[in-house]
Amino acid sequence: MLKRFLINACLSFALFLTCLMLSWFVCSQNNFLFGQLYEYNQLEEHIEKYAPQNRNRGNFETTTKEERVRVFGQIVHAINNNGFGLEDIVYRTDSGDIIDKFLTKEEVDHLNDVSGLIKILNKLNIYLIVILAVLILFCWIYKVRKAKYFWKPVSLLAAFLNMVVLVAIGCSAVFAVGPQNVFYILHEWFFADKAQWHFYFQDSLMTTLLPEPIFGSIAILLVTVAFLFWIILSNVIIKVLR
Repeated sequence: MLKRFLINACLSFALFLTCLMLSWFVCSQNNFLFGQLYEYNQLEEHIEKYAPQNRNRGNFETTTKEERVRVFGQIVHAINNNGFGLEDIVYRTDSGDIIDKFLTKEEVDHLNDVSGLIKILNKLNIYLIVILAVLILFCWIYKVRKAKYFWKPVSLLAAFLNMVVLVAIGCSAVFAVGPQNVFYILHEWFFADKAQWHFYFQDSLMTTLLPEPIFGSIAILLVTVAFLFWIILSNVIIKVLR
């Protein structure tokens, strides 16, 4: 029983990882609902407080919410395209006049590192999808030809409960360590010996527009959408193999 639980848990988790990258693609195409997260995270007040203190760029506090959402969308688009265009992102007045470039060289370098990480994760995700597809195809062929199971997946309810346990463990670990500490730890893991990744509000419009809490909201959005994809794909796989 324990062996079967562990096998199904591992396969469910592997499928969930592929769903996370699918979620990234879908959410990034929709700008991570940044217009809604902007209000939820009270970014207006944050920008009004810190943008005037910026030592590198001026007048960002005079821009509109729509302009800030547009700038974020350009950052997301560039990250998904190998960082192309990051250095050209500007912010504008209501009349469309350019105020200044949005990113400093150090920020461009960091976002290029982020883009490189996304590219690597996408490649790894392709390999994982191929492995899962081959495994599922093998199990289906085995069942059809020999009229018995090589591996029989659990019911959708059981698989759902397995995932709830895994997600609960993950969330408990995050809150035990502290969301902010997890944010820093992940940056240290993925961006060690790379470009500067920590910026103060007074030096960075990027950090002013995207303070740490916004990444928590984006993470919740990514996991939620991934979980929906996982339910759909798990249901299809179970119907094929059971």
